Amino acid sequence: MSRVTGESGGDGRGSRGRTHLILYASLAVSLLLLVLFSMGEVIWPAAPVGEKHWTETLFFGVCHQIPSRTFQVDGRFMAVNTRCFGIFAALFVSWLIMPFVQRFSGEGAWPGVLLLVAVMIQIIDYSGNLMQLWVNTNFSRFWTGALLGGAVPIYLADLFFPPGRE
Repeated sequence: MSRVTGESGGDGRGSRGRTHLILYASLAVSLLLLVLFSMGEVIWPAAPVGEKHWTETLFFGVCHQIPSRTFQVDGRFMAVNTRCFGIFAALFVSWLIMPFVQRFSGEGAWPGVLLLVAVMIQIIDYSGNLMQLWVNTNFSRFWTGALLGGAVPIYLADLFFPPGRE
């Protein structure tokens, strides 16, 4: 069964097809901004000593921002931890390649399976670290987050680029 909730109408060049393209482009720009803002002090001017950086405040409600779990460059921290950055970066990259990936997803179930596996890996990774079965590194957190971030646009691909539309 298809994950597509509706048809784009004929050849996909109707008003709904344009709406999807505008939404796709808007989300691409938004995801780029999300990645740039998540870089925090790494690319944005540093906050005055003793004050929170504006990007840290921006992400305060969605990320725990523990310094030991955050990438840093020359002592300047990113605004989000490594797992969140992996999710955001992969969301953006996967969003950009969505039109090409959709050709391979078709009516198959593999995008849903990939998303389920990515979610399960997050749960297992977090639980294993919590129960002290292993210790995560910033790079392992980044890559597990990137798997989840990359799986979401692949799962949504046929909503923006319905199968059979050229």
